[in-house]
Amino acid sequence: MADNLKRKFNQAGYVSLRNVLTVNEKKMIKNVIYENFKQHIKLPKLSKFDIENINFHKELINFRKLKPKKFGEIYDKINLNSKFRSLFYSNKFMNYFAKCLNVKSNNIYINGFMMRFDAPFDLRNKLNWHQDSPYYMMSYPKYNAGVCWCAITKNNDDNGTLKFIPKSHSKLIKTIGSKKDKHRSEQYTLDITEKENKKTENLNQNFGDMSLLHINLKHRSGDNISKKFRITIGCRFIDMAKSFNVGKEIYQFNDERFNKK
Repeated sequence: MADNLKRKFNQAGYVSLRNVLTVNEKKMIKNVIYENFKQHIKLPKLSKFDIENINFHKELINFRKLKPKKFGEIYDKINLNSKFRSLFYSNKFMNYFAKCLNVKSNNIYINGFMMRFDAPFDLRNKLNWHQDSPYYMMSYPKYNAGVCWCAITKNNDDNGTLKFIPKSHSKLIKTIGSKKDKHRSEQYTLDITEKENKKTENLNQNFGDMSLLHINLKHRSGDNISKKFRITIGCRFIDMAKSFNVGKEIYQFNDERFNKK
């Protein structure tokens, strides 16, 4: 299994696995979401809480619309939640990361923890074609690193699941960062050829499925045209043994070392 993971991760730029999250891990994630929103939206008893229930998503969409600041605060709290983050430090996940990067699990750094709530028809947080490496330059120049995605909702083309181009991870493509306003994240957008665009695949996942993407893999956000949030969790995992730039956690692409001709 280790050799297959390493080979596919390095050759195709991604690995997708089904039913990685256990029943207890799914329950923990649902509990974190429930406990953070239960005082702000109408929810059933925890025992009857269904992450796919349309009424839950209606309540969440309305809450985000009427109280965006409060929604943002809860979003930040969830992403800082220790219970949620501890999932990726478990031996199971660390072993997956280690096999893909071909290193020992005690040589792995994890950051970029995220529980994303991507709303229907949201353009503000949508990312165009990009690579993650310009945002997280700790792995320069070898880029032996990846991004972990686990689905919490059923994610497909309708709710804007991530789109990616297999085997597009061979090198870092240099781009110039841009930021439209203070409420939006900086973007390092790539130009994609027609040939690449035809190779685009959707990261279709069910609750509990996991995908590991090479940090140089070209990808973008999809268009959520459904009536529900797309909810995913994830993190970034980096090899500390071969090349690791301490303190270069984010937005280091314009560092003069990386712009030499």
